[in-house]
Amino acid sequence: MHEDDRLQAIADDHGPYPVRGGNRVIPWIDGVPFYDRLAAAVAAARARVWAVVSFIEPAFCFPDGLAWWDLLDRCHARGLDVRVLFWRNPRFSSTRHVFLGGPAEREFLAARRAAWAARWDSSAEPAHCHHQKAFVIDAGEPDAIAFVGGMVLSNSTLAHPGHPRGSHKHDAFLELRGPVVADAEHNFVQRWNLARPDPAAPPWPDELRAGPLPWPERLPPACGDVRVQLARSLAPGLYRGPTPVVGARAFDSEAGEATILAHYLAAIAAARRTIYIENQHPGQHAVLQALDSALSRGVRVVMVVPADPMPAIWHAAAEVAELARHGREHEHRYGPTFTQLAGLARHPGFTLAALARTDDDGHHETYTHAKLCIVDGAWATLGSANLVDLSLERDHTELNAAWWGRAHCLPLLLQLVAEHTDVVADDDLDALERFAASARASRDSLLRGGPLLAGCYALDPATYARRPPLTRAP
Repeated sequence: MHEDDRLQAIADDHGPYPVRGGNRVIPWIDGVPFYDRLAAAVAAARARVWAVVSFIEPAFCFPDGLAWWDLLDRCHARGLDVRVLFWRNPRFSSTRHVFLGGPAEREFLAARRAAWAARWDSSAEPAHCHHQKAFVIDAGEPDAIAFVGGMVLSNSTLAHPGHPRGSHKHDAFLELRGPVVADAEHNFVQRWNLARPDPAAPPWPDELRAGPLPWPERLPPACGDVRVQLARSLAPGLYRGPTPVVGARAFDSEAGEATILAHYLAAIAAARRTIYIENQHPGQHAVLQALDSALSRGVRVVMVVPADPMPAIWHAAAEVAELARHGREHEHRYGPTFTQLAGLARHPGFTLAALARTDDDGHHETYTHAKLCIVDGAWATLGSANLVDLSLERDHTELNAAWWGRAHCLPLLLQLVAEHTDVVADDDLDALERFAASARASRDSLLRGGPLLAGCYALDPATYARRPPLTRAP
């Protein structure tokens, strides 16, 4: 019996993927370690390299300087089946790092004589995003590997753990081996075969080379002792019809899928000791309500977010603040969310924090792009989903992996807290207490005009995205 059996209730049965036992899980923290590992895994591939790409900086290179496009060409030259599923939405608010598959991109591929296969999964709505990030190496083979996470193929992601200098992003990815890899294969095959076509971005180089794939039929053998479940967000009707999942019931995605949100809500409700979150967004309303309940029963909560969030969050916060002047903040889509976030400040066990460092050149913010949560040091989820309604409530296309076991989750928590505080903790309670103390000490130092004392500092939930970061105070 596992010591975290009570957390097994977090498993969700509303999606296609069951909890799979017998897996090996390796978290990769920050871009340099992860992309070194990914490049090595791709270089060792013997049969297939499949990638799901949302955003990509065209000039992205791995830490050793190898360009992304060159890696794909090399794999194809070795006779591997190389396929990349790109997201397409020319109407999205920001397409600077989206490889849209239009005339410019096709000219780029033609000039390179790229012969690997690509498809574009097109969004139907202007605000919709196919946001998954995933890689499958040697799909169908007994030793297949899957990578699931949130890192974008961007040079700004190439950071070393601890972020000693500069303003790089903090991020994470998860390496999976064992039976659960078949579900990552299924996710790729489903989206590849049923991708929403756009005549302006046909398959590359042609329909034959980028043809459909067979559904996975076998599970890789067990190679560890970790229980893992893949979870997704899918908008209704994206991938119509039952799509068989090996070893599980058929699932019709007509109604959409929100298993990532179900995981978050169940995990927070089950928490007895600690909840640790890193995310690009400061919370989705139902998640924040669940955190409020957890804090009320004595659970300690640390949430790490960017002190300088994305422009959309600044804009929404300003709109809510303006409405609040007239007592109408509830009329805004995110009014209740900001109100709920501010309300968490009344709990002494809650810490909202950002990552930053002070060096000889001054203060440097580190942008938190990771999307992960660890509960009681015994359950964790990591993937592409932000804590915002679009990512969690059957809208954006997202992919997370959840796993169980204190032996497999607690080390990740301790690693992250050590990276952000420069302090080594013993267990989950000790880790969050030390994180909170370090964050508050750095905040107090900044308010006195001093340096950050470690790699994080506390934020005021009531003024989040309404005031400049403390590191930029005059």
